[in-house]
Amino acid sequence: MTSPKSPAANPNVTPDPQTDGSTIRKAFLAEAIANLCTIPLITNTSWVLSLILNHPSDINPSSILFARLFGGLVVGGLTSALLVGYTNTRNGVESRRPTYLLLGVGEALLIPILVNEMLKDGGRDAAVSKKVAGISIGMLLPPLLWRIYVLGVRPDLLGKYTEKKSADRGVDYGSIR
Repeated sequence: MTSPKSPAANPNVTPDPQTDGSTIRKAFLAEAIANLCTIPLITNTSWVLSLILNHPSDINPSSILFARLFGGLVVGGLTSALLVGYTNTRNGVESRRPTYLLLGVGEALLIPILVNEMLKDGGRDAAVSKKVAGISIGMLLPPLLWRIYVLGVRPDLLGKYTEKKSADRGVDYGSIR
């Protein structure tokens, strides 16, 4: 009979040599580093908004606050989830699938919003130019397709591990399905 596992515990595990998740770990680390480029959105918000907004004269305290909140979510929330998934601990390996699902859902929701902005063709009611919207879609689509591929076609890339148990309890194999 197996005992309940607590997410607070992070016992020693050994990555499965066949599916150690090294590809995903590299992707997680690269994306976490890329997310750090969002820091200027928090620290120099008005300047960043002036570069991406169609009408920089519309920048106001509310737009600055929401841009900072968005930057904080990216840097504080998404980046930390990626860094946890980068680790080859039990919690790290087990967090990879939900992290990719979370990021993929976010991208899947942002892309139609940006398509809607593109359809405004840079008019007065467009928040960003057609070019900015298109570049943003171009930056979101490849990671979304990669996540769909990993989650739907190659979940083995997420990695597996063997949990080290005491001598009388044997070995427990962890897997991402």
